[in-house]
Amino acid sequence: MISTPSRATLLLFSLSLFTAAPAATTLRAANAPAAELSMDQMWGDAKVKVGLESSDRVALFRDGNYGMFIHWGLYSHLGGQWRDQTFYGIGEWIKRQMKISEPEYFALAKDFNPAAFDAREVVRIAKSAGMKWIIISSKHHEGFAMFKSAHPFNIVDATPFHRDPMKELAAACREAGLGFGFYYSHNQDWTAPGGGNGPTKNPDGSPASFDQYFKEKCYPQVKEICTQYGPLNFIWFDTPGKMPKEHAAQLADLVRQTQPNALLCSRIGYGLGDYVSKGDMEVPPRNMDGLWETCDTTNDSWSYAWYDQNWKDTREILHRLVATVARGGTYLLNVGPDGQGRVPAQAAKYLEKAGEWIRRYPQVVYAAGSSPWGHAQPWGDVTTSGNTLNLVVFDWPAHGRLLLPGLQTEIAAAGVVSGGKLLPVTWKKRGTWTELQLPAAPPDRPATVVAVKLRGTPKADETLAVFPDQPSTLLVEFADVTEAKKEEIRWMEKFGEWKFANQVSAWKPGGQAKWTVDVAVAGDYQLELTYKGEGRLVCRIETDEGVKLQNQQTSSPVYHGYPFGLVTFRQPGKHTITVSLADGAPDKASLKAIRFNPAE
Repeated sequence: MISTPSRATLLLFSLSLFTAAPAATTLRAANAPAAELSMDQMWGDAKVKVGLESSDRVALFRDGNYGMFIHWGLYSHLGGQWRDQTFYGIGEWIKRQMKISEPEYFALAKDFNPAAFDAREVVRIAKSAGMKWIIISSKHHEGFAMFKSAHPFNIVDATPFHRDPMKELAAACREAGLGFGFYYSHNQDWTAPGGGNGPTKNPDGSPASFDQYFKEKCYPQVKEICTQYGPLNFIWFDTPGKMPKEHAAQLADLVRQTQPNALLCSRIGYGLGDYVSKGDMEVPPRNMDGLWETCDTTNDSWSYAWYDQNWKDTREILHRLVATVARGGTYLLNVGPDGQGRVPAQAAKYLEKAGEWIRRYPQVVYAAGSSPWGHAQPWGDVTTSGNTLNLVVFDWPAHGRLLLPGLQTEIAAAGVVSGGKLLPVTWKKRGTWTELQLPAAPPDRPATVVAVKLRGTPKADETLAVFPDQPSTLLVEFADVTEAKKEEIRWMEKFGEWKFANQVSAWKPGGQAKWTVDVAVAGDYQLELTYKGEGRLVCRIETDEGVKLQNQQTSSPVYHGYPFGLVTFRQPGKHTITVSLADGAPDKASLKAIRFNPAE
């Protein structure tokens, strides 16, 4: 997957953890090249296409909503280690980040023999996980082709394996009824003369150009993957960077001519894709229109790394999958086979456990629509099936009282889905809120599904809510901000492991972040602020009912939640709550969220 293109930029994003308000995507270190690209530029011009949603060509993507990504290459043979040194970061970048020379990297192929690779087993895991297609890296930035190619640096000709695993996987997917597609790094190639971030000279010492790389390697290899592996559903280009538009257009035309039913993701660049690929590991907090995906990985690294055991468990996989579908998107979840070609056992274990849950509740994922609330709820999230709400409850409410804020469409029936049956539940209105009376304990884990059939199209008030029985987090994404700067920032906690947050920073006199909330029950709530900063900060909290809190708090160079005080809402219903910076370093203070905890 993509990451920052230089150690300088890595340093920059590492340092962003210790600054209050880095620029959203365009900062660069002082010693980075002036032409260094932002991550948005690296990922490509992501434009939503209008009118594609109803076409047959996008049916698999639109309705399947869940696919497997695979990062597998020569880097998998190293597994995050080079000459007894461990590279702590996304493994497919080891060649560049450990400064392995081209001759040394070419020599690695002589020992790459993934004899344990079994295409049918990979497909079995994907299908058991509930995934509907597989996209695999045919050539990553390292330049090594995992297929038979006229270019000699490929797995068939340069390794003792002498097999084409892409051909085997394509056939296994067709046999099992799964979709199939290729990832191809079209701009970056670190071993081909002229490739993006690659050698600038040919072996004979003559200058190498990008045109040379494009004509001699990139275009011919894309033609190979588009013509030698049968019908494809996806071609997933990555990091267009400084590739000229005419070259990207040639690749798009080639795909359209040879694979007319294949979808292109936005990372081809220049708005030439069919759907938007969000930033790595990014699940957006609010609904998005159009066709889009989030690509994520089962641990921290995209490719295999010997030390990376931070596996997402069943709950985490399902939580992120459901959140993506509930926001209107598609979830592409990655595995990184090891140097022998095996999917790590822990990744397979939790993928398959998640798949068991999906088979019990397929309506939550497949052909499901987004939440009418436009954002998650404290207890879980919501997808839709026509006029039915699929309430996916991860955190069971106290005493079984599940609250729905601002549901505007009348309920016809409701029940807990259990064992293929619907166990009816009762409901009643409490002002603008709806209360469902559920069993005292959840009948399934890690999440229970409650089906709510409505008498019309699902509609809900999207105002954020303060729940009386569960913590309620208000992200600054949903705040109205004046005299301060609201922006999305990205940083890495290690190389390539992307984190995202919306923040409010650069406070000016009178600057504030204001939320409108719907309070179900009047009473006292403990308020917590999540922020980072420098030194001691004085924040002020005010509500529309005249409640005021002001106190001095310490700060930290990383986001941290700080208890602030008790807020009282005298009446239920709509209220505003405002946060401002009364004293402290305004250029260092960065607010991420506020959180209400019901006082007991």
